[in-house]
Amino acid sequence: MVAESVLLVEDDRDLREFLSEVLGQAGYAATAFATADLALKALDEGAEADLVVTDLILPGKRGHELLEELRRGRPELNVIVITAFGSIDSAIEMIKKGAYDYLAKPVQPDMLLLAVERALEDSRLRRELARLRKMDAVTPPGFIGASRPMQALFDLIRRAAGARHPVLVTGESGTGKELVARALHTLSGRRPFVPVNCSALPEHLLESELFGHEKGAFTGADRDRPGLFEAAHRGTLFLDEIADLPQPLQPKLLRALEEGEVRRVGATDTRRIDVRLVAATNRDLEAAVKEGRFREDVFWRLNVLHIAVPPLRERAADVPLLAERFLDAATSDRRPRTPARIAPDTMALLTAYAWPGNVRELRNAIERAVTLSTTDELRPDDLPERILAGARAAALVSRSVAQEVPLRDVERAYTLEILRRVGGNKSRAAEILGMDRKTLYRKLEEYGESA
Repeated sequence: MVAESVLLVEDDRDLREFLSEVLGQAGYAATAFATADLALKALDEGAEADLVVTDLILPGKRGHELLEELRRGRPELNVIVITAFGSIDSAIEMIKKGAYDYLAKPVQPDMLLLAVERALEDSRLRRELARLRKMDAVTPPGFIGASRPMQALFDLIRRAAGARHPVLVTGESGTGKELVARALHTLSGRRPFVPVNCSALPEHLLESELFGHEKGAFTGADRDRPGLFEAAHRGTLFLDEIADLPQPLQPKLLRALEEGEVRRVGATDTRRIDVRLVAATNRDLEAAVKEGRFREDVFWRLNVLHIAVPPLRERAADVPLLAERFLDAATSDRRPRTPARIAPDTMALLTAYAWPGNVRELRNAIERAVTLSTTDELRPDDLPERILAGARAAALVSRSVAQEVPLRDVERAYTLEILRRVGGNKSRAAEILGMDRKTLYRKLEEYGESA
């Protein structure tokens, strides 16, 4: 593996040699210069550099001038500033102008190496984000993601968009099922897009909403009213939470799908419609069919094209890009824009977390962190406790798997770690673990722990 390159600019020869030795012993390829002009000349001539560490006070070009030139010509390079204790204000001003971090003299080796590793990790993340953004330009509208599961999803959306067949979109809550429906609609060229939540209205109102009614059909029906099927003529009707569609309405939905016509409540004639139906659910419809809660013929008519949206835990590679996008959105109306970035250790925690609430939970976590942050970057302490606990427990499980620990021991360690992280709050622990309190109490008894 090629060592990462650190370009060091320091006019004090003893300090320059000392810092070069510290970096070299840590495995970095350190190249040292006494002036900013020599460092810039080396870069112009093709010298390798993944990071620049520079003193603030230099002969000739000062540190702030070096930073300005690097920000113009090599914006991908992070810069760490070294400053005397009395010049801390100047160093902070450098941070505002784009420096990644600063170190006060005398420079401690462990502090130098910590700052260097953080700066290099930040550069790696920004390079990866740049790569993902290029791929993001060719994704369906509204989506963010470049992982393999998402690329497979995008390909399926593109291929299904032009068809007239119904589409059944499945996935956990918060994964973006409505985004899939809207992308299918946008790429199809159909107009309009009409969404309806099947769980939001009682049965008698839902029938009227979907199929319309004639004047006098029921109390309060003082005029003819077209339904949402008619409103979606030549467009897309999106039925969210399709598993909640009342059984008496399912035959009418089947007729609309198979015959391309609807009958308003109270009417004797039918009306022709040209509607592309997209339905979505976070439930197991096949299980609902077996249990008699959903008609089998309706299920198979809806399931002509099936699109399963992957949960965020199966596409962890997309977390940095999503987090950066949500950070941009959460800080777009703030002046000055603070925080401006996500710290590498924070991003590592975000990537390690399982995200049971999926993309919606990630967006909420970033918005919360932005609200609570008091610095120019999001730090781990800005994140909700469940993310800190979940990431730590995930690391614990990962080590257990590597050591081939039995599943029961892994479960026990995970559960107790979550409980420890929430200060023994069993309600909070049960919520994070996705179980009720009775189950948690039973497991604690099995583990021989006091409940």
